[in-house]
Amino acid sequence: MGPWDRIVENISSKLAFFPPQPATYEVREHQDGTGEKYIQPVAPDVPKVLSCKVRVIPVSPLKRGGGGTQVVTAFFRHAENSSKTGNAGAGGQSAQQRLTILYSHGNAVDLGHMLPVYRDLARVLRVNVMGYDYSGYGCSTGTPTVNNTLADITAVLRCLQDVYGVPPNRVVLYGQSVGSGPSCYLGSEEPDLAGVVLHSPLLSGVRVLKPHVRWWPAWADVYPNHTLAPKIKAPVLVMHGTEDEVIHISCGKRLLELCPNKATPLWARGFGHQDLEQCSEYEPTLRAFLAKVGKPQPAQQQQKPQTQSLQYQQPQR
Repeated sequence: MGPWDRIVENISSKLAFFPPQPATYEVREHQDGTGEKYIQPVAPDVPKVLSCKVRVIPVSPLKRGGGGTQVVTAFFRHAENSSKTGNAGAGGQSAQQRLTILYSHGNAVDLGHMLPVYRDLARVLRVNVMGYDYSGYGCSTGTPTVNNTLADITAVLRCLQDVYGVPPNRVVLYGQSVGSGPSCYLGSEEPDLAGVVLHSPLLSGVRVLKPHVRWWPAWADVYPNHTLAPKIKAPVLVMHGTEDEVIHISCGKRLLELCPNKATPLWARGFGHQDLEQCSEYEPTLRAFLAKVGKPQPAQQQQKPQTQSLQYQQPQR
């Protein structure tokens, strides 16, 4: 990393990231001798969710910078109709066969806020969900910087492979708002992903402030998703509210144009940055995309699961 890169990294770490202070939770260890961990809310508006595996994982440094921290992860395994051994779920799928969403959350929230969302996504969409906190968010160590977030998501994908046995071709990246940055980065680096979902995404850091700027020096920008999108080989779903007051919808539309393997987008009419999930087409669009990239077996296609809906509303971010 050159001197200009360090300057931009330091400035962006102060202006682009807003981790909740203090964290909304603590990582504690069960008192049963297993050494397993759980997330204990410490904020009054954060519910307790125990149906996930909590691990604190090391983040290896990247050549470009970042890493050397430890991040908190939470893995929700879809367990409907699972056997007593816990190896298979609905339709006989194991955790390795079932799609896993690797969710990079938006700004101003941490895992304490997001666990109910991940739990509901796993239940309603019949997938596994892996959530994590960026370095400097929640109980993850270090400072939130662009390069740290790129190292973070790389480490989480490796954890999915090494710890939970989920290969990249069963992983769908889900990047929400600022989370679209690390998701586009990893999507451009990993050719075998099942898919990528970009929820109210950035075109780049500068283009959030100036959506229609034609040129800006790369060294003075962060999260250059517009240069990464053409390199993403996996199918990409873009969802954006037409009234987004934080990231203009033109950012999402331009990103879609740049993706070589694009899915039918969701332009949520009348919805903004904080309420896209409340759009009636949000869940069906996401479900249809997952069904397409998941390539279910005929036996699975015959099943008609009872329709459920997402209930927990995300906090503002």
